[in-house]
Amino acid sequence: MNEISFTIDMLPPTATAQQKGAFICGGKIRFFKKKKVKDAEDTLTALFYKHKPCAPMQGGLKLSVKWFYPYRKSEKKSITKTGSIVPHITRPDLDNLEKSLIDVLTRLQFWQDDSQVCVKETSKFWAPTGKISIKIERVDV
Repeated sequence: MNEISFTIDMLPPTATAQQKGAFICGGKIRFFKKKKVKDAEDTLTALFYKHKPCAPMQGGLKLSVKWFYPYRKSEKKSITKTGSIVPHITRPDLDNLEKSLIDVLTRLQFWQDDSQVCVKETSKFWAPTGKISIKIERVDV
């Protein structure tokens, strides 16, 4: 398999892997995933499951992800009426969103190890509806 591509209509999560909880136990700091983060990862896992390959992809991979968040109520009417796509320049941070998504794709065995991802293209936008578009393709040099 050289490519996997799919789009999921959903409200993309705003909880990210950076939102960890911590406590001290026996003099050591222990980290845990907060419920909001765990719920977001569980949702992504359930939605991505039907798109997972029969066998993990091999070799170097390029991961392209587009996050589309539904327009804010404050969005200008000139944008919402035309259905324009607008850069999303507020939180959550793009790199934090990527971490949870890559962890889910790894757990579902889209690839053997996330170190295989040698090229990434990730973007986030405001759009008429929420969705996540993912494309994974082999990198042949």
